[in-house]
Amino acid sequence: MSLSKEDLELLEYVYDQADGDLDESVDVWSTFERERWGAIARRLQNSDLIKLASIADDYKITAFGLNFVSELRAKRRNGPARMNALRLALIHWLYDHYLEDTHPESTEDFHTSGHDLHMGRPFEDRELLQAISYVLTARLVDGVQLDQSRHLFRPFLTPKGVDCAESEKTVSDFLNPPPSTGPTFNVRIDGSQNVVVGTQSGDFTQNSTSGIDPEVLARITHFANVARQGISSYGLEEDQQVEVEQIAQDLEAEATGETPDRGRLRRLTDRLVEAIAPAAGSALGGMVMALGEQASSAIAG
Repeated sequence: MSLSKEDLELLEYVYDQADGDLDESVDVWSTFERERWGAIARRLQNSDLIKLASIADDYKITAFGLNFVSELRAKRRNGPARMNALRLALIHWLYDHYLEDTHPESTEDFHTSGHDLHMGRPFEDRELLQAISYVLTARLVDGVQLDQSRHLFRPFLTPKGVDCAESEKTVSDFLNPPPSTGPTFNVRIDGSQNVVVGTQSGDFTQNSTSGIDPEVLARITHFANVARQGISSYGLEEDQQVEVEQIAQDLEAEATGETPDRGRLRRLTDRLVEAIAPAAGSALGGMVMALGEQASSAIAG
């Protein structure tokens, strides 16, 4: 179901005022102007998210509406999913300009582009700057960088960025396609999603002049990929999840880049192991930690 920012604003108002009570009547029109919001209320009613409670046009939240908003807010709290959505939205925004053969003046323009919402909430500038840093490091985007700003001026997609946009994949999946072979174990922790844990693909290839053994790069890439897949199962706080996601993405990008740097790989691998350490007491966390320690030993030589 696709709802606009205004749809969600009205729906969440009824949700908050009802406070979980399906029988609570909510006076909408003392807060919202009927002429502007009447059509929105009818659209929500037709979608079975709210229903009329009285001839005075009070509304009640429906069971479907209650579940919808509860799930929506849970998704908003998923930091890694939000950052993944932002990176892809940034790529799609620049792809629109690519098709029109134009360039935005600055990545700051993203905030007014129509691409800047996730689950009805706008992205913050600090989140945008993190996403810009990532896609820039991954060589998906380029532009002019000035010392006094972390934004890009006259940003544009590189050929690799165009391929990413046209792949219809997430940025992460485009940069780090899952290995096609290799032994795995399906692990289910506390009813969470299945996470694949095992050894890296035996047919991994790395075309680089870094002098680093391709098998080492394969081990590091596999560790970063598995660490990212298991984020929702570690039991970490939201800020810790975001940290694991960011480091894992950086590590994958470095390991699969054209000229991976051994020192940076070592530092990122150690940082990712440290970030997952709070989950080491769980079965999944312990296995991912073991993969990390193997990767760390491999890159240390």
